[in-house]
Amino acid sequence: MGSDVERPVRRIVAVSPDDGSAIDLRNPLFAAVLSWAVPGLGQLYQGRTAKGSLFMAAILTTFVAGLWLGGGRVVYASWKPGDTRWAFVCQAGAGLVAMPAIVQSAGVNGPSRQPLVLGGGLLPVGFMAPPLAPGQHVSRGYVDRLVAAGVGLQADDFFDKPPWKQCRRDQLAQWHRQFGKFFEIGTLYTMLAGMLNLLVIYDAWAGPLGPTPEEKKRRDEGPETGSGGDAPSAPPADSGYSDPGHPESGQPRSRNGRTPTARTRA
Repeated sequence: MGSDVERPVRRIVAVSPDDGSAIDLRNPLFAAVLSWAVPGLGQLYQGRTAKGSLFMAAILTTFVAGLWLGGGRVVYASWKPGDTRWAFVCQAGAGLVAMPAIVQSAGVNGPSRQPLVLGGGLLPVGFMAPPLAPGQHVSRGYVDRLVAAGVGLQADDFFDKPPWKQCRRDQLAQWHRQFGKFFEIGTLYTMLAGMLNLLVIYDAWAGPLGPTPEEKKRRDEGPETGSGGDAPSAPPADSGYSDPGHPESGQPRSRNGRTPTARTRA
């Protein structure tokens, strides 16, 4: 026979370090994935609008600023011998905004030998594409676009190797000459954006870090001592005392290890 009693929905919560209230993390794993895809989106999904908006604005602004400083060239994926772009490992932490670099790398090194035209032509030619190396074969169409865009490469910088063109110059070295120190600064900005987003992802998964108001109060007051200066004795076994931090206390715990002042919602 069926039961008419509704079972409560299990919720995973964290404790706010500001007021000790319970924060409903909803689906923490899904929220973490959202915060990787778009910084702060997981917090918006959890209803933490102010924090999510702040994370989104700060990290995306840092990433875009780095791209602008480096002329759109500082984010690219390359695993070729002698040009392994380890910086992209950090940049990928910023989420989907860095993923075109993987698509562009696959295009340049794939059968078509050319990257995609992104942004309907509004973005620079070869945006987020890896730099060309001496001896690398590329499509004739890509060479024509590079020469027409005036990005520092000329038609005589390529050998004619039907059906391809073979690059004669080191494009990465040309980027460093063109942008100077701003190439490295832009790389640093985009790396920092990706690494900072790792903290945002953790926040979406486990909740905010920091002591609760009760913990702050206990820390500020310090341990209580008797008149003789000795530490207080432990309560007797039958006193009914239960330490919320003890694994056998039976009291509910939050995702980040604290006891919320408000009960979880059903």
